[in-house]
Amino acid sequence: MKLSKLLLIALLMCASLPAMAQMNDTYVIPVTANARGAFGTHWMTRFSLFNPQLDYPLTISVTFLPTGGAQGAEELVEIPANSLATSDNILDDLFDVTSGSGSLLVAAFHEDQVAGVPNTVIARSFLVNSDTFNNHPNGTYGQGIPGVWAGLLDFDYDKISSVAHNIRNEGVWRTNIGALNLGRCSVSVRVNVYDFDGNRVLTQAPLNVPPLGHIQDRLPIAIDNATVEFFVEDPCTNDDDRFAVVFPYTSTIDQRTGDPSYQQPTLLALAGNLYAKGGQQIDPLNVGKKLDSSIARNVRSQVERRGKASLVRTESGWKIEK
Repeated sequence: MKLSKLLLIALLMCASLPAMAQMNDTYVIPVTANARGAFGTHWMTRFSLFNPQLDYPLTISVTFLPTGGAQGAEELVEIPANSLATSDNILDDLFDVTSGSGSLLVAAFHEDQVAGVPNTVIARSFLVNSDTFNNHPNGTYGQGIPGVWAGLLDFDYDKISSVAHNIRNEGVWRTNIGALNLGRCSVSVRVNVYDFDGNRVLTQAPLNVPPLGHIQDRLPIAIDNATVEFFVEDPCTNDDDRFAVVFPYTSTIDQRTGDPSYQQPTLLALAGNLYAKGGQQIDPLNVGKKLDSSIARNVRSQVERRGKASLVRTESGWKIEK
């Protein structure tokens, strides 16, 4: 079936929300790196945290979940009120990773805050952003990778998939596909690929993602100007403590220069799935799985908790150091 013949509705998760509501207390950065890559590239990740609260600092948990699913590690960073803290190489600065990649879970838990901070999402809200770049001798080529909070559940559970378009993976172009799994079981992210006419040219190719881990691989088909669809098969979807929330992505690289382009796929639903039985409409802004403290706390219970990192005041601002 052609993708163009599917009746799909994009779930624009926060386009109509007020500015404060566009912030959250829990995010993921789906991919980070400090590693050598193909064709002489060297990938590093810049990272920034902004505390918009005017009256108090926020202690923010940053957890590294490695590619391949090894045990993760958490560091705490205290950001002063209305202040910004940055790192030019977050995996090295905070986790001593000199060669590796993975994902970040970034959260502000109520129990970590100073006395008097209300136990609400708004009171703990902050902003996080990153930039993974190729540190080339002739200059840096980077891709902004923002913090996101809406992920995929098992497709049979809610019939939600996600789509990235204008994908290039032939000639000088290479597209990698990847995903972060915040569940306690291995999941299979299934990948469909469509050509520019909407014809499916690859069906349910598996990308197996370990528990509490990240994986990345090359798109397994040579194609130009394509659309890639992701959906999740989770064997633990009915287990309240182990179910997966999955964050897929694509990254396309110009192999002549090492210049990358990152895409966070858009969540999509069949129109019929936005209506409950009896004709009641489901709010599209509440479809998909939003990260919250309970999910982040479940991840936190499985990782090495290393304590609190340092902030160093420099001429250019607050720098994050282990």
